[in-house]
Amino acid sequence: MRQMLDRLAILRGASVAVCICLPAALISQALVDVPEGEDPPSSIFLFFVLVLAGFALGGWWAARAAPEAPFSNGAVAALAAFAVIQGIALVVRLVGGDSVNIPALVFNGLVAYGAGLLGALIWKRQQAA
Repeated sequence: MRQMLDRLAILRGASVAVCICLPAALISQALVDVPEGEDPPSSIFLFFVLVLAGFALGGWWAARAAPEAPFSNGAVAALAAFAVIQGIALVVRLVGGDSVNIPALVFNGLVAYGAGLLGALIWKRQQAA
């Protein structure tokens, strides 16, 4: 039986996703850090879309690098990138004494996973055309 997950493809896809998502998430976090009682700027939504696009591009890249199993590699690459970014964020939160919202963390991981699948699907459709 062939191995479905290609470590190098996942590493490449996750690296692409981290390079896009981490700066966007940091900028977004800086914008959200507004004084109590003020609304965050509406530009936060643009950074959310950029983060999702980063996970999708990571999934696309991993699918391209592992064409024999594009969906599993694309999804795992995006999830790996999410784990790296959230691992850093968790350490920062815990050191700062902030609480961790586990349901939100799981939901966001599933969204990243789905974005990676979407990137792999886009690559697959490009190959079919």
